Amino acid sequence: MRFRGTLVLLVVFAALGGYVYFAEYRGRDEREQQEASKKKLFATPLKDVTSLSLAFPDRKIAAIKKDDKHWEFTEPQGIDADSEEWEMLVSSLGQIEKGGAVSSEANLAQYGLDKPVVEVTAKLKDGKTVGVLFGSENPKKTDNYAKLAGSPDVFLSPVNGSKSFQKSLTDLRNKKILEFALDDIHSVRIEDGRNLMEFQKSGTDWVVKKPLDLKADREEISGFLSGILSARASGFADAGVTMLRAGLAPPATKVTLRDAKANVDRVLLVGKSPEPDKLYAQDASRPSIMIISKDVPEKARRPLIDWRDRSISHLDRGSIDELEIVQGAEKISVKKQGADWKFADGRKASEDKISSLLVAVEFERAQEIVDSPGNPSMYGLDKPRMEVNLRQGGKDVLSLKFGSATRNPEGSYLKVSMNPSVMTVAEDFFAKFSLKVDDLADTH
Repeated sequence: MRFRGTLVLLVVFAALGGYVYFAEYRGRDEREQQEASKKKLFATPLKDVTSLSLAFPDRKIAAIKKDDKHWEFTEPQGIDADSEEWEMLVSSLGQIEKGGAVSSEANLAQYGLDKPVVEVTAKLKDGKTVGVLFGSENPKKTDNYAKLAGSPDVFLSPVNGSKSFQKSLTDLRNKKILEFALDDIHSVRIEDGRNLMEFQKSGTDWVVKKPLDLKADREEISGFLSGILSARASGFADAGVTMLRAGLAPPATKVTLRDAKANVDRVLLVGKSPEPDKLYAQDASRPSIMIISKDVPEKARRPLIDWRDRSISHLDRGSIDELEIVQGAEKISVKKQGADWKFADGRKASEDKISSLLVAVEFERAQEIVDSPGNPSMYGLDKPRMEVNLRQGGKDVLSLKFGSATRNPEGSYLKVSMNPSVMTVAEDFFAKFSLKVDDLADTH
């Protein structure tokens, strides 16, 4: 009987808890949503807006929605619209809040509504038109006086609602310097005066095709493309600026991206500077002449060494089980035994220090690369200052030979096994391996 009574109490408490949740917590969320909805000027979301206009005292900007994703300017015409910005305006229209009523008097001048700061008008699919006028700010500067189009009633609306519509033509026009999808670009061509570089995608990697056939640095190419994709114009040239005056006929720099999916070229032309740190540019598919920062052109004009793969080696660190460093008459040799690294005499070596050396080999980048080196003695590689050997199961995986020191840039010549080129690397890379036995010993 006692068990049955306890079970009944548990059922009652569970039911009571459910009631509290639905009546209080969930009910509170619903009430808050209802209260927030009541504050909105327009009761329903404006999903069916087909056109939107912003009328200011000195100008008007208007656009129509062409399809689900694209907007087109109707006033002024002939300018590409930033569809994302226009969608944000539609969203802002649905978020306007209506505060307390102020007046229903016909005299609107005292509220700045005879010459509104901005009048927003939207047309809907069902043919209806909705609009709101924003006047001057109240004395506290927290709200704008506002009224619906066609209504005499004046009310207060939070000032941020008005500001979301106070846009310039530049704010609402397409400022992307070039439009494309990253995954669709399969080749990059950069023409900078007499210099020409061309890169081609190969699977998930990139290769240099011109001026030489080389492996490219995938991250550099991807970063360059991402930079173009995210770049935005800071402004647009005045009407009197011609292609010739902008230095675009011919351009100083031409970047051509081959869009394999669309089977078209996406072309960015870069001209001369209209002001410090800025340049004229044009997307060849659009007539507008933009003003852009120097970031993208400066990245495009970098030397070939910055684009090619400068990795010392693409190393599988986990497979290495022996490290040998020979420097003059001194030799350090450590082997992996189980989970530990040990010297030949059985002493334990520091796993962290050895791991840091292997990481350095994998992530270090050459400063310069000599693709057709001369006699090894020219680089001090006939009698290397130091040799590093990495092995797996007693077999050589990678050998690094450090030659003579370099001065400009400061560093060292380096020859990597299985690579015909000679590299120069930073001095600190040489210093990482210039060690004594005690430097690698486990001190714990």
